[in-house]
Amino acid sequence: MTLDRQSIDRAIRELQECKKQLQTALSDLAKQLTEQGVQIAKMQIASMDAVDTGALEHSVHGAYNAQDHVGYISAGEGLTYAFYVEYGTGPVGEENQHPEPEKVGWEYNVGETIGINPRHPEWGEGWWYPGDDGKAHWTSGQPARPFMYNTLVWLEEAAEALGRKILS
Repeated sequence: MTLDRQSIDRAIRELQECKKQLQTALSDLAKQLTEQGVQIAKMQIASMDAVDTGALEHSVHGAYNAQDHVGYISAGEGLTYAFYVEYGTGPVGEENQHPEPEKVGWEYNVGETIGINPRHPEWGEGWWYPGDDGKAHWTSGQPARPFMYNTLVWLEEAAEALGRKILS
C-alpha cells in the first residue's frame, strides 16, 4: 500500500460509494419491512379473531418516508376501539393482558361504570353498554389481542435476516 494523493483520493471515492450503497440498502430494508409489517399486522388481526366488520383490518396502512429513511405502520385511525382490541378491557383483559400495558399507561378494570351486575351477580364484574341493536348488553371485557405489538416483535426478528440478505 502506498500513501500518496492518488491512493487517498481512490480510498475516499470507494468510501463514498460504500456509503451510498449502505444508504440504498437501509432504504430498501425500511421499505420492505414497512410493506411486510402491513401484511403481518393484517394477518395478526385475522388470526386473533379481531375481525368484526373488517374496518380494523382495512385501517392498517404503511408509509415510507424517503427523506428520513423511516417506515411507519399504523392501524385504527378513526376507530376508537382499536386500542381496546390491542390492550383488552375490563376483568377479562386484566386476566389476559397486553405484554406491555405500562408503556402507554393502560389500566384494566377501572371506571365509574364497572361493577357487579345486581340482577346477575354470577356474571362477575363488568358493565352495561348500548348495542347496535338498541338494547343494553353486559360485558366483562375482552382479552388483549396485541396485533401491533406482535407485528413489532416479528419485524424486529426479521430485520437482521432481511438486512443481511439486502447487504449481500
